[in-house]
Amino acid sequence: MDRNELKSILREENSSALRGLPHGFYGLVDKYIHELEGEIRQISNQRSPESKILEDELQSAINDVETIFIRRIRKITSRATSNAFSSSSPKQDLDKLLPAEQKVYEATLSAIQVARGELLEPILDPTASYNAEKVETAKTRTREGGNAAKEIERTTAAEIPTEIEDGEKSEIAKRNINEEYFVVRILKDLPTFNAVDKRNYTTHAEDVVVLPAMNANVLVKRGAAHLITKITNSN
Repeated sequence: MDRNELKSILREENSSALRGLPHGFYGLVDKYIHELEGEIRQISNQRSPESKILEDELQSAINDVETIFIRRIRKITSRATSNAFSSSSPKQDLDKLLPAEQKVYEATLSAIQVARGELLEPILDPTASYNAEKVETAKTRTREGGNAAKEIERTTAAEIPTEIEDGEKSEIAKRNINEEYFVVRILKDLPTFNAVDKRNYTTHAEDVVVLPAMNANVLVKRGAAHLITKITNSN
């Protein structure tokens, strides 16, 4: 993995299509970033032009992989929302998902289906007795989906080295994107706001979006959003 390849993947993620990532993508990016950090530490003059160039490349790599992650999660949750209300088969591009991304898709889809069954179906067909067994089955799938979301750590950890020097832990924490975002369903139209990740978000009722944990928690407490699943990767 190098800067050009990472930029190329970032450009591809601008489209609405879900594309396959290189095998072990996040592990390759992690290795690339560690190499940059190592080169920077070896420079005696941290104010030299060489050090500045490497620092810029490092920050660019961190921003790029975070943006790639967020764009893919948004596509995944969007597909889960569409498929939850569709009678047709899921789109074939779902086979492009990484195992951890597949778990996010399944957890989101199950949560929406349970909410639809409990809240919307009685309104759409009030004369029919709702099949409690189906509801319980959907709830079970949601619980399993929640457990699957928790397993993202193990799936991702298989790709990313776990041996981290003490001096690097604070830097790694800053870019540990998997433990900073929640998937939520927006309950009301909201004005555009600037989140803690310095991105602007414009959301509407019934949107399923990925938000930084801090902003998601505030919206949930205010009754403006419903938590679907946490995307965690605790060390």
